[in-house]
Amino acid sequence: MLSYRWLLLVALVGLGCVSPVPVQAWVLTDRRLVPQHWVETVSPVLASTTGDLDGDGRAETLVIDRGKLIIRGAEETAWESPTGWDVRQAAISDLNRDRQPEAVLMVWRKFAPWPIDRFLPNPGRIADFHDPQGNSCAIILIGWRQGSFRELWAGSALAEPVKGFTTADLDADGFPELVTLDARYTDPVRLPARNLSVWEWNGFGFSLITHQKGSFQALRAGVTASGASQLIVGK
Repeated sequence: MLSYRWLLLVALVGLGCVSPVPVQAWVLTDRRLVPQHWVETVSPVLASTTGDLDGDGRAETLVIDRGKLIIRGAEETAWESPTGWDVRQAAISDLNRDRQPEAVLMVWRKFAPWPIDRFLPNPGRIADFHDPQGNSCAIILIGWRQGSFRELWAGSALAEPVKGFTTADLDADGFPELVTLDARYTDPVRLPARNLSVWEWNGFGFSLITHQKGSFQALRAGVTASGASQLIVGK
C-alpha cells in the first residue's frame, strides 16, 4: 500500500508541480501558523465540487471549462460565469458562515477601481492591483438565494493574486477558514507563491488571521487520525 506521504506528493504534483516536492504540514494554533513534524497518518482532503447548493435534495456539480465556471444541476446548466471571467479554481464550502453551502471561485478579470473612487478626494488605493495586462484576481462567492443562483459576495481586486486556495476548519469552531497561496502581479507564472495566508469571514468580507512568508508551490487540506485539520503545503 502506498504511504500517505506518497499519496500527498502525487496529489501535489497533480496541482501543477512538475515533480514531487518537499512537503510541510502546518496547524493553526493561537491564530498563528505553526509547522508540524510530518505524520504519516495525515489524510489529504480534496476540495468538494459537488453538493446540494439550492436545498432541493439533489446535488449540483461545479465544472470549469476553459475558464468558464458551470454549475450543473441534475438535468441542465443552473448557472454559468459571465463572459470576461477566467475562473481558475472553484470549490464548495460555507465561508460566509450562513449554514448554506456556496461556490467559492478564484477569478481573474479586468481590473476595476472602486466605484467610490469617483467621489474620494484621494482615489486609487487599489490602482496597482493588477498584472501588466490589466487583469486582477478576486475571490467570489456564488450561492442560491431567492430562487436563483447569484453573486453573494465579490471582493475587489486583491492586493496579492491567489495562486491556489483551499478551505478547512483549522480552529475547530465549526466553520471553515479560507487558506490562500499568494503571489505578486509581477511574478512569472511558474514562480512559487510567496505567502501562505489564513482568512476568516467577518460578516462583510474576509479578515486576515495570519500569514507565513516563504516559498510555496501547492496546497491541500488534511485531516489527522484524531480528526484535526492541518494544511499540507508543497515547498
